[in-house]
Amino acid sequence: MKGNRAVLTAVVVVIVLVAGWWLFRRGGSGEAVDLMQRFDTTQRRPSPETFQVVDATLNGETKKAIFTTQAGRIIWKVRIPDDAWLRVTVGTQPDSWTKEGDGMLFMVGVSDGRAFEELFTQHVNPYGNQGDRRWIPVVVDLSSYAGEDVELIFNTYHSAKGQGDDHRNDAALWGAPEIFVR
Repeated sequence: MKGNRAVLTAVVVVIVLVAGWWLFRRGGSGEAVDLMQRFDTTQRRPSPETFQVVDATLNGETKKAIFTTQAGRIIWKVRIPDDAWLRVTVGTQPDSWTKEGDGMLFMVGVSDGRAFEELFTQHVNPYGNQGDRRWIPVVVDLSSYAGEDVELIFNTYHSAKGQGDDHRNDAALWGAPEIFVR
């Protein structure tokens, strides 16, 4: 009987140690990541000057945002916390809403150095669709990358896929991007 207790105790200790190691190995912290605060450390293509940080107001709601009139890419190198989600809003500057053009395509993806995964795409065309004359909220689950160092990549394109390359009145906004923990 005493031998069985010793074996059971040893098994429980091993399980607790393995569980602790696994949680530590995943490594994600439980803290939010304010991507705006890390904007100065990003890679920006075609050049850093392509993007500006602005206070943008859409339909009375003001957010700190990243503004561009160009097709481009912003890359954050970040460790993804456990139970992490990406939250960002997308839109276009109000002065572009009533001017001809076909809007812009927003796309976010993740690269772990081996592969790229597209997480979402959103075509915003306030000239052709009055429902796009606002901040459009986007929330994406990042938990499958918990504990990993990845590149979080924001892309803007001049037009929706397969629709040419219309540059007219493009004025993209990425509003208040952050990684938060649920």
